[in-house]
Amino acid sequence: MNTPLAACVALSYPVAVVLGVTFEIPLVPLAVLASLILVAAWASLAAAGRGVLAASLAVGISLLLLGGMATWLLYTLPVLIMGLLSLLFARSLRSDSTPLITRYALAMGASDTPAVHRYTRNLTITWALLCAGLAIVSAWLALFATATTWALFANGINYLLLAGLFLLEYPLRRWLLRDEPHNGFLAYLMELARVDHHRMLRHP
Repeated sequence: MNTPLAACVALSYPVAVVLGVTFEIPLVPLAVLASLILVAAWASLAAAGRGVLAASLAVGISLLLLGGMATWLLYTLPVLIMGLLSLLFARSLRSDSTPLITRYALAMGASDTPAVHRYTRNLTITWALLCAGLAIVSAWLALFATATTWALFANGINYLLLAGLFLLEYPLRRWLLRDEPHNGFLAYLMELARVDHHRMLRHP
């Protein structure tokens, strides 16, 4: 996958949603979403597969527009994304599983101590609750707020809140887990990028 290109397309999607919903042109965000899917899958597909995927996306967008379901899909996606993220964190809190953030912490060299387990479990709970709350608010705004208000929150502010928690958690962890090794935020990001995310998500 072309990561820089995928990142650029992904960052343009919230802007496209705001413009598309505000000016009632759902084709704009749908086209950006289809482009993101293509970019993400491009490297893993053969030439024929790329053509099939592109044609399928074009047909899907046409059917959504003709059936008047395009805007419904745009309103549903943020709720599904946040709901699935909440479920991802929450299901790892089962008694027969390891909390998701605990898995990452241990894989990145954290000590296997009660303090680390307690902190990372509480942080996993925090992420699950935040994502669930954002899903609920997005759904409520979709039903009762103006289209522009919903678009700005569900496709902008909610991701800023996620980013805020991610950024603020690092200094908090350094303060609460003073005995753990800390090499700086940039080194932390580089180490996080090197983790086998597929293995982390498959871990019981």
